[in-house]
Amino acid sequence: MGLFGLGNGAAPIGLDIGSTSFRVAQLKAAADKPMLIEYATAKTPKGLITEGEISDVDGVAKELASLWRSNKIVEKRVVVGVANQKVVVRVVEMPVMTEAELRSAIQYQVSDYIPIPADEAIIDFQILSEYSKDSHERVMDVLLVAARKDMIETTIAAVEGAGLKPVIVDVSSLAFARVVMGDTAKPLLLEDDEPVGATALINLSATLSDIVVVEDNTPRFTRISSIGGSTFTEALVEQLGMSVDEADDIKARIGLPSVDTDEVPAAIDADIKEYAEAVQNVLEQEMVKFIAEIRRSLDYYLVQANRAKSIDRIIVTGGGAKLKNFLEYLKQNLQIEVELGRPLQYFQVNKNSLIARIEEEELSMAICLGLAMRGLDR
Repeated sequence: MGLFGLGNGAAPIGLDIGSTSFRVAQLKAAADKPMLIEYATAKTPKGLITEGEISDVDGVAKELASLWRSNKIVEKRVVVGVANQKVVVRVVEMPVMTEAELRSAIQYQVSDYIPIPADEAIIDFQILSEYSKDSHERVMDVLLVAARKDMIETTIAAVEGAGLKPVIVDVSSLAFARVVMGDTAKPLLLEDDEPVGATALINLSATLSDIVVVEDNTPRFTRISSIGGSTFTEALVEQLGMSVDEADDIKARIGLPSVDTDEVPAAIDADIKEYAEAVQNVLEQEMVKFIAEIRRSLDYYLVQANRAKSIDRIIVTGGGAKLKNFLEYLKQNLQIEVELGRPLQYFQVNKNSLIARIEEEELSMAICLGLAMRGLDR
């Protein structure tokens, strides 16, 4: 779902404005699966994005224009994602009513649900389900999305400054959930009170992590964590005195230690062997913090969930998930099945040259693909 629509047009490009990379994906509707016809990426210069929010409008506009120009991208319409602490997603219970009635009611009651003054927010919603309470009152769960106007206006200004046309602003966490789960969300009539399990989705990008819980094929909880892949790199820089490039390289080559005590440790290159124990100790410290963050989020969801009594599995995407033994640490400490997401599984790829370019990129493509899927839905 998008926060708001800004125009008409078919198949705009999904644009993920990340703190370390810009990513764009273009889809074309097809009979079997949507076809990925274009994918491009560029490094984000330092200082342009701060904690997921654009801090240099002109700088972002310049880089986006260069990305379009260097890749000869013709389409100017985009679905752009936002992911920062100025976006709030809540599931709220409301009496059954029409969409028009709901839109009016939410405007008056929004202060009860979100920590943003109504006159400073852009608000949208999606009806998730309808059901009867014990009192036989008919109610519905509504996914409420709110974002600060100033942040949205800044995002739009940067995109338009690049000569692009933003047709939808979407929530990045909902976009990545859409692509991981296959866009199966739809309003449900829930009359069965049997407890169900839920699926947690984690997208570990460079500076942020999106945490989403999906129940009945629908996102019902989102949270943004400030822990990202670069958190592990920064810890190595601070504690072991490495440069950022050295820390990135050694992090990838050494990774976390195996959680399987019976497993023969993987061979470590001689030139970095002396650093292995110290590096793994630092990475483990950061992993413990990350796992605690995930556990708090999942526990919070289960406490307030109406039906779900457990999290049955975790699906992980994002470049940060490539850290060696990362999934095994999550599985052992959370005691939940953990698997890597496959963002490309619901798409065809148009040409061999594109396949070669995205082989190493798939885990990082979830958000831009989800944004592109939102464009197809228009």
